[in-house]
Amino acid sequence: MRKTTQILISLIILLGLITPAMTTYSAKSIHRLQPLEQYSDQEQKINAIISLINESVIETFLQDLVAIGPRMTGTYGCEKAGEFINDCFTSFGLQTNIYQWSDWGNRWHPGYFHSENIEGIHATEGMDSEEIIVFNAHYDTVEDTVGANDDGSGVVGVLAAAYALSQFEFKRPIHFVTFSGEEIGLLGSEHYVKQLYENNMDVLVEVNADMIGLANTREQGQSIRLSYSEDTPWIIDHIININNSHQQFHLDITGTYPYDRTANRGGSDYYHFIKYGYESISFWQATPDPNMHTPQDDLSNVNISYLVNTTRLIASTIASIADETSRPVKVTIASPEKGALYFRGRLKKQYDDQHTMIIDNKWVYLDLDCFDAGIQKVEFYIDDDLMYTTTSIPHVWNMNFFSFGAHTLTVIAYDTMGRTSTDMIEFTMFNPIRSN
Repeated sequence: MRKTTQILISLIILLGLITPAMTTYSAKSIHRLQPLEQYSDQEQKINAIISLINESVIETFLQDLVAIGPRMTGTYGCEKAGEFINDCFTSFGLQTNIYQWSDWGNRWHPGYFHSENIEGIHATEGMDSEEIIVFNAHYDTVEDTVGANDDGSGVVGVLAAAYALSQFEFKRPIHFVTFSGEEIGLLGSEHYVKQLYENNMDVLVEVNADMIGLANTREQGQSIRLSYSEDTPWIIDHIININNSHQQFHLDITGTYPYDRTANRGGSDYYHFIKYGYESISFWQATPDPNMHTPQDDLSNVNISYLVNTTRLIASTIASIADETSRPVKVTIASPEKGALYFRGRLKKQYDDQHTMIIDNKWVYLDLDCFDAGIQKVEFYIDDDLMYTTTSIPHVWNMNFFSFGAHTLTVIAYDTMGRTSTDMIEFTMFNPIRSN
C-alpha cells in the first residue's frame, strides 16, 4: 500500500513538472515555432492565420510588454520595449531595422527627445509587387502608466500579426512598424513617413492600431470602428467580407469615419501618412477608454478575447490584400512635391516640413499606375473647383492663374472600370501675372 502511495505521489509530482512545460507560453517558446506549410488557397491561409493568433499568444506578448513598466519616450522603459520588439521581429525571421530620430516635443512635452522606431519587414523572393503594406502601432506611453491598452494592445496586435503572417508567402511586402514619440506629438511616425516619401516608397495602405483591446460589455466586445482615407473603400470591402465569412471574429463594424487630410492635427500615427498623401485605415475599439493615460491602464484594462478577435481581423485583412491582384488605378502627384520651393517651375529648395511654395506658374506631373484597367480621364481641382480635365496622354496641367495665397490641389483619376483614385497637395502660390 505504501509503495502504491509513493508511486501515485511520484506521478503527481511528475505531472506537476511536465504540465507547465506543456501549457505555459513564453515569448521564446512562441518564437521557436517552425514555419507552417505554404498554402496556395487563400481561404486555407486565412484560416491558418486565425488559428495561430490565439489567447495564449496575445496574452504572452502583452504580459511581456507590460512587465517592462512605463514606456515614456526617451526613458529606459521605452528603450527596453524597443529592444523587446526588435528581438521578437528577429525571432520571426523578419528583416529588422531600427530608425533613430531626434526632435522637439509638443507644447505639453517641451524638450528635445531622442528615440527609435522599430521595423520588421516580411518579404520573400519572387514577389509580384513592390507595393508595401504598413501595419503599425506606438509602443511609447505617458509617464505614469504601463499603457496596456494605449497602446500595448496595438503593439501586441502588430507582434501577433507579424508572428502569424511571417509564416506564409504573399505577393506584396508587409512592413510591421512600432513608433515611439506618439504621445509627445506623433514624432516617430512623422520621421518614418517623411523617409518613405523622400525614398519614393510605393505604399498600398497604412493600417493603424491604437487602442483595440477594451470591451466591458457584450455589445462592445462585438463591435469595432474604422477611420479611412478616400481611396480605401475596396479594402474596407475586404474587411467586411472577411468579417462576415468567419464566425471566429463576432465583430460588427459599427462606424466608418473618413479622414480629413486638411486637418492641422491628428489623434494617432495615421496623421502623417494621410498628410503625405498615403492611404490609411485605422482600427478602433468600440468605446473610449476612461483609463487612458492613467495608472489604471494595466492588464486588467484589456479584454484578451476581444483583442484576439480584433487582431485576427486585421491580420486576415492584411493577408487578403497582400495577395490581391485586382485594384483601382492609383494616382500620385509627382510634382510639385510636398515640402519644396518652386520658382518659374523649377525646384529651388526643399524643407523639413510638408509646406510647398510656388512662385510663378507650375506644371503638375503625375504618376499613374494602372492595374487591370486603363485611364478614362483625369480631373484637376483647385479648392474644390474643377479647373481642367484630360482624357489623353500626357496627363499634365499647368497651374497658371492669378494667386496670392494658399490653395489645395486635388487630382482625381478615373479608370475604365469606373473606379477612382485621389491625391492632393496643399500649397501657397504667388503668381501676380498669368504667363502665356
